[in-house]
Amino acid sequence: MPAQSAQPSPAVSTDGAVRNGDAAAHPEDEKVSILIVDDRADKLLALEAVLSSLGQNLVTATSGKEALRLLLNQDFAVILLDVSMPVMDGFETAGMIRARKRSEHTPIIFVTSVNGSENQISRGYSLGAVDYILSPIVPSVLKSKVSVFVELYKKTEQIRRQAEQLREIEEAEHRRRLNEAVDRLEIQTQRNRFFTLAIDMLAVANFDGYMLQLNPAWEQTLGFTNEELKSRPGPEFAHPDDRAAMQFELRELQTANATRYCETRIQHKDGSYRWLGWTATPFSAERLIYIFARDITERRKSEEQIRALNEELSRRISDLIEVNSELESFNYSISHDLRAPLRSMQGFARALLEDENSKLSPEGHSYAQRIVNSGGYMDTLLHDLLNYSRLSCSEMKLEAVDVDQAVKEVVLRHEPEIKERHARVEVKPNLGFVLAHGTTLGQVFTNLFGNALKFVKPSQPPVVRIWAEQQGATARIYIEDEGIGIDSAHHKKVFGLFERLHTNNAYPGTGVGLAIVRKGVERMGGRVGLESRVGHGCRFWIELPVASPVENPSQMTDAARNGNAHDLQ
Repeated sequence: MPAQSAQPSPAVSTDGAVRNGDAAAHPEDEKVSILIVDDRADKLLALEAVLSSLGQNLVTATSGKEALRLLLNQDFAVILLDVSMPVMDGFETAGMIRARKRSEHTPIIFVTSVNGSENQISRGYSLGAVDYILSPIVPSVLKSKVSVFVELYKKTEQIRRQAEQLREIEEAEHRRRLNEAVDRLEIQTQRNRFFTLAIDMLAVANFDGYMLQLNPAWEQTLGFTNEELKSRPGPEFAHPDDRAAMQFELRELQTANATRYCETRIQHKDGSYRWLGWTATPFSAERLIYIFARDITERRKSEEQIRALNEELSRRISDLIEVNSELESFNYSISHDLRAPLRSMQGFARALLEDENSKLSPEGHSYAQRIVNSGGYMDTLLHDLLNYSRLSCSEMKLEAVDVDQAVKEVVLRHEPEIKERHARVEVKPNLGFVLAHGTTLGQVFTNLFGNALKFVKPSQPPVVRIWAEQQGATARIYIEDEGIGIDSAHHKKVFGLFERLHTNNAYPGTGVGLAIVRKGVERMGGRVGLESRVGHGCRFWIELPVASPVENPSQMTDAARNGNAHDLQ
């Protein structure tokens, strides 16, 4: 909704003259700032690319501390905040933002690839988050959400400036104008050029609420003549819902003998209503009330628009949450249901090869074999997609997991391949305990270990090393190989869904394995990374919170306590 232009407020010069336009209107097209916080450069670049078309000032930060430093000296219309960041995660950063007076009301949208539990979502909203945006991000949805807050910020700034102008004029000018009118009778008031020519609405009323003197601004604003406005008490011109409040203010002026301010709707001669902001000062000795009023209809309309925007935003948030849930269910369902007809197709193709092999031409035999091979590849791909979907939507209870035992189980599952390929596997003992989901951690190790065995030169026996290093409250677990390596330009890319750097003939796979690794580690509140050069192998690492063995003593196996290294040829 486009912002409405604000009329310039009158100002009073040092000589008392009223001038228009001294307070320059703030341009509506002025850029506002949007803060994007993420420790990953590729995600920052993607968010900037989506939001650049909004034409606003995009400010980026790669950590929570950097974001807090920016917030010390700059205001933002909205903050896009990544949940999973090292040192200070998104929740802790949001708490610090809310603790500061200057940024306590700044809208925060959590941007994360982690579909959090209800507790995590509740925690986010309790810290003042207005929404969660899950990866993969839909650009149009992101732009729509952010544009709402940009418009809201602009409207809020416009109202704030108008309020400041009103307050300055009321404090610096209104009392002077009222004081000049004190003790003046009707003839003196009519002769007062200030009273007659003032753009603002000035009046003198008695304690019964009848107007005694009004300047021309009243007729210009409300359409009624002076005689019509004087014919009835002021509260009778008020909107039915505001009359009681106006009568209360009149009684307070009669008894409290203090300046009061209120806002009410007053009827226009055409039957519509105008919002007026009233400032009134009583003088008990004369039983008179000196009134300064201003038409604030446009300001109240802007406030109503902001309320409508907030309601629309709440509706959109509810709709997006529902859509996200449906998309996750659809993804899981289609991946699961497609496997049944695929297996049927494979079965018939195998039966054709086995039972009708003699009747098939060499070309027919080739076609049937391709069906079997393609079906197998598709089944593997759907299986990987199912695993990826489960990581996104399933509940994940974290507990203390024995890393030695988890690695040992993965190595044992690969033992036939290790022996067949004469691989050497070295696992340092005492890998420790981490806070994780046991099944998911095993899946992560399986994918990383399988890649380490697979991505080597055909004539080269695989070499895999696994060790752990504790860094404060986190443990970093390394899986290193001596394979073909990965160019640094692709280090971020390889963790994406369906990202492959080699042909399927050279190194079979679906391109989902490392995406599962990243998703699984992030769902457990950790990080994953890669160090590699072409021809010099890969060193993958995952970081997870350190856990004490007593948190889940049942996972302490004898093998884990002994801490024996696995060295298999």
